[in-house]
Amino acid sequence: MGGIYSTIIMKASKDISDTYGYDTAINVIGGLKDISVIFNVIESHFRYDDSVSDLVAIRNELNLRTEKSRVRVERAVVKAFLQFTGQAHEDLIRNIFQTNMPLQDKELVLYWQLALSNRLFREITINVYSKIYFSGRAGLSKEDVIAYLKDFLAQSKHLNLGWSESTIKTLSTKYLNLMTKLNFLTGSRIKSFRHIKTSTEALILFLYFARLYSPLMRNILKNEMIPLSFLLPEDIKERLKKLSVKGLFQMELPGDAVNIYLTHSFSEISHALYN
Repeated sequence: MGGIYSTIIMKASKDISDTYGYDTAINVIGGLKDISVIFNVIESHFRYDDSVSDLVAIRNELNLRTEKSRVRVERAVVKAFLQFTGQAHEDLIRNIFQTNMPLQDKELVLYWQLALSNRLFREITINVYSKIYFSGRAGLSKEDVIAYLKDFLAQSKHLNLGWSESTIKTLSTKYLNLMTKLNFLTGSRIKSFRHIKTSTEALILFLYFARLYSPLMRNILKNEMIPLSFLLPEDIKERLKKLSVKGLFQMELPGDAVNIYLTHSFSEISHALYN
């Protein structure tokens, strides 16, 4: 079960949980005035007659004042959204941005893509944002993120990250800004959670991002990306059971596991869902 596409991705990729190091690209991405420009950047990347450099550095569509800031933003955006684990990953993103999908689904795609490529963003989101979101609390504070980062640094001295108090505070602010611009938080000084309802189409796309994160992991409930689905494990199990009858993926339920087998290629799935 699972077909040729599962075989391809297993050969092309490895588990990326430890692939990327920690960096502060969140500060650059979270500082963008309008996160929707990222959509234009990604689309430009896949158009043969345009490039990210032309869009950012030459035409300055991101409205940046200095050449230095343009170079910094271009590098951060490319690293955050345009690095891929393999051809299947690149095919997935290319074809997603050739379909006409709702804005909320596009925002979820940016969110999952950044979670794959930026380890710090992924771990803050899993260990702080998602935990508090599912706890029933109304909102997320800068202090929540600061406390996590300080604890992380205390336990990770061997990484020699050398982040100052100022860097930690900036990371916390920019993280909240980014999540607000993605419409997952609302408010200015006090950030409240928006209730996110993952659409059927976005949930199936999530299975592909989860597979990219851990290609050998069939049991979706064991995948570390699960908190990023905006669904509790028991809820995702019930939704997937209902969706599996549509033939967009196959599943097995041995014991407490929910084993997922993808039936569309990474280049085909977005068209199957949205076209």
